[in-house]
Amino acid sequence: MRDNNNNYLPMHTCRVIEPTTTINRLQFLLHLCAASVVLYYHASCLLSAIHFDRISVASVSLAFIFLADVVLFFMWVLSQGFRYRPVSRSVFPERLPDDDMLPDLDIFIMTANPDKEPTIEVMNTVLSVMALDYPSEKLHIYLSDDAGADVTLRAVKEAYSFGRFWVPFCKRFAIGVRCPEVFFDNSKINQQESEKEFIQERQKIKVMYDAFKKKVKELKERKDSTKGFEKTRHEHPSKIENIREVETNSTNTGDFIIPSLVYVSREKRKGVPHHFKAGALNVLLRVSGVVSNSPYILVLDCDMYSNDPSSVRQVMCFHLDSKLSPSLAFVQFPQEFYNINKDDIYCAELRIFFKTLWLGLDGLRGPVLSGTNFFVKRCALYGNKPSGTSNREEFNLEDISRLKHKFGNSNEFCLSLVEKSSYDFDEKITTYVNPQKDKVLMLASLEYESDTRWGDQIGFLYGSVVEDYFTGFHLHCHGWVSTYCFPSKPAFLGNVPINFNDTLFQNKRWNAGLFEVALSRHCPLIFGISKNFNSVLQSMCYAWLAFWPVFSFPLLCYGIFPQLCFLNGISLFPEITSPWFGAFAVVFLSSCIQHLREVVRSGRNFTTWCNEQRFWMINGLTGQLFAVFNVLLKLISISAVNFDLTNKTADKAQIERYENGVFDFEGCSLMLTTLSLVNLGALIGGAWQMIKFKAIDRLFAQFGLSCFILALSLPLIEGIIFRQDTGRVPPRLAMWSIVLSGLILFMFMFG
Repeated sequence: MRDNNNNYLPMHTCRVIEPTTTINRLQFLLHLCAASVVLYYHASCLLSAIHFDRISVASVSLAFIFLADVVLFFMWVLSQGFRYRPVSRSVFPERLPDDDMLPDLDIFIMTANPDKEPTIEVMNTVLSVMALDYPSEKLHIYLSDDAGADVTLRAVKEAYSFGRFWVPFCKRFAIGVRCPEVFFDNSKINQQESEKEFIQERQKIKVMYDAFKKKVKELKERKDSTKGFEKTRHEHPSKIENIREVETNSTNTGDFIIPSLVYVSREKRKGVPHHFKAGALNVLLRVSGVVSNSPYILVLDCDMYSNDPSSVRQVMCFHLDSKLSPSLAFVQFPQEFYNINKDDIYCAELRIFFKTLWLGLDGLRGPVLSGTNFFVKRCALYGNKPSGTSNREEFNLEDISRLKHKFGNSNEFCLSLVEKSSYDFDEKITTYVNPQKDKVLMLASLEYESDTRWGDQIGFLYGSVVEDYFTGFHLHCHGWVSTYCFPSKPAFLGNVPINFNDTLFQNKRWNAGLFEVALSRHCPLIFGISKNFNSVLQSMCYAWLAFWPVFSFPLLCYGIFPQLCFLNGISLFPEITSPWFGAFAVVFLSSCIQHLREVVRSGRNFTTWCNEQRFWMINGLTGQLFAVFNVLLKLISISAVNFDLTNKTADKAQIERYENGVFDFEGCSLMLTTLSLVNLGALIGGAWQMIKFKAIDRLFAQFGLSCFILALSLPLIEGIIFRQDTGRVPPRLAMWSIVLSGLILFMFMFG
């Protein structure tokens, strides 16, 4: 777009965040010097202990502490890539071309289990994107039902019927939030309440929505909707159905066109790998390529409803930029959530990633592909390199055998690779989907990907259960870039696990998938840096994420050895009057202040800082530790990394505890509870010895460390001892924790 003087008006701007960037670089120099001194001190103490004592409690403890320091230093160095050049972006949707010039968009919504993902929430997500502020004829929605559940298919038909009235209502009155459940629950968003016509229409739509919810609830309860679900979830044929054709022969409701909606359930059979979410996404990629073939794709989890209908227009400010677009693979929105309690006790907001680290990645080659809320360019997923780069492959039908070798034996799909523009949806639906012809069902079959490049070089990759991270990493390695769109109003909102057990399962899955990549030939420190297009800083950031689970090792070391040595009066750190102590103090304070500064900058407070410190410790000794063992067992063919679907349901008691800030430690590990009690016992015993033998200067650092850990683990300890108020620990777990911690303390005191 150009102004009156024919000057080019940018559709987006980017600025470096100051003074944050300058402070980060100065702090890097200070922390580097202090951390180097700490490493030297512990290395020299270790060599001295080995020389004089050989094998002793002190030498073994110093060895583990030194290794822990090396791991922490390694991870700290990798993390500096995130903090080198954080940026923020602004977009100007008003500068976009006219609606008839905007590109088509395919929207993929993923669901896998109606028992864990409430059907009514899934349908609300579908309805929210049907009403996006974008030309409806250019929106094509695909719902992937990986369970093949009859209740989901029937519910989506009901949703489309309601959507024929909901979409015109939203567009006619310019509704701000177009998720029906949120709209009717929150009266604050009803801007036009004083208008009589609006009130009447709202009441009419409300009655229709209540009837729709009742029908969906009845579907869930009906025997013929849920019969044999557990069987079909793991084994069912492929099914593709055009919901628009089923419900009505017309897409037009008054002056408003309703977006197309296609139900897709891929074939699944027991014992045959189906590659979890990545496999389902690739099926949608193929089916949509034949049916609508839109150049851009939005991927959403089933609970992530559209909170800002203008999000597509914001994204097009990047994708339609003539300078950025040729190399732009995807635009990532943050994951934000509506059901997080005031203090976010389980750190489910993932603040550190979406409000800190991704801003830093955006200043390099762009953020990591983050599972949901991203708009990806279709051609980028076909294994190609950006426009204008060397070795870019151009698809043509003259070499059809080569295309079939890579993409499979579908003539129709190979044709879609050549026809770059979007198809006439009605024509393709009539040709392929309505009669349920084998040509399109074949694309969703298990055999289709055999002897092809799907999941290896094409589509969403299969090398890890974190398919988003792995796919985004390879896109960056092939020369593509990404951008981060972080508007003040959340574009999408979802829900998070509100109990400790589900949160840990989710974190364990992520950590296991990331660590798999770290130990594979695709390790970012080797594979990433070896690629010409991938910068060293970007590879460092990917490596930090991949090696993130190794934080469990230093946390375990610092949770055991300093406390037990403190209990026996053995010093592992310099005296408080020693010049060496200053280096330890600088490292500790530098880390805490940087974290606190980032928390405050993202709009949170000291309570958030405490909760994040606490959950870092808890996650390190549970989810991360178990993930490391899981991956190591897989490497020796004893176990496998599984994709555990996150439970999106919760009972009223769980919701009430979570909203009141009560920690629910159901599923907590015995190791974590035992170490918390060992730290408490060591603190009491060590403090007594420190006072008795007047060793405050010598043992002050270990005393301070134990106090810090005690402050973080206080809710857990209260749950073990009192089992009420601020925390809930299962009685049997509490009993065994007390017994084991008592034995450990007794052994080290009198053994």
